This record gives sequence, C-alpha cells and structure tokens, in this order.
Amino acid sequence: MIQVDFARHFRNRLDVLYEFLLTQDVSLAPIRAEELNEELLRFVELVKLHPRIGRPAGLLSATSLEGRTRLDVLLRLASEAELPELREYVLRSHLVLYAHSDKRILFLSIRHQRELGYMPEAG
Repeated sequence: MIQVDFARHFRNRLDVLYEFLLTQDVSLAPIRAEELNEELLRFVELVKLHPRIGRPAGLLSATSLEGRTRLDVLLRLASEAELPELREYVLRSHLVLYAHSDKRILFLSIRHQRELGYMPEAG
C-alpha cells in the first residue's frame, strides 16, 4: 500500500481556497468546500492505485523569476521527501501538485485553475 501524506503547504493552500469561497458566496461556500473535499478524497484513492496518473508538472518549465522561485520551493519539498517525480492532476476547477515514488505520495500544493502558480508561502 502506498503511503499518502499532505505537506503543510497543501493544507495552507486549502485554507486559502476555502477563504476565497467564503468571499465569493457565503451561503454556497460550505457546499462548494464539501464538493472540493469529496473530489480530493476520490483523487487520493485513485492516485494510490495509479501514482503516475497525473501529467508531468507544467511548472517545471517556469521561466520567470517568480515562477523559478516558486518552483525551487516546491522542488525542495519534493527533494527533502526523497520523491523524484512531480506531477499535477486536473480536478474540475483545481490543479493538484504532488510528488511520488513507488511507495509514497506527497501532496504539495493545490490551486484554482485560474491562479498563476502554486504560490508557496515565503520562508
């Protein structure tokens, strides 16, 4: 069985996404948050069976200074976890970035498809 973990950054990004849902529509935010949670849970089960299901992470081609800085942070997280492959998977409205090996999956970040990047926090 493949071990699945969530980086602190992934949890922080979920909090940011949930806050954004609240600013969009307070009454629909709980429903949309639950839909996202269910979608993530289904993906967790799927990726445990097929770790390579995601496409190679598009951020690897980052050319701007900001893009390279974001990439460096995420690559460092994957390297520290000794997970060589970075992939992203498209949910309905979000992209999930994860690193994996044959034994472990680490969810690194999540973003809305309209966001420019995975937005690592400073530090």
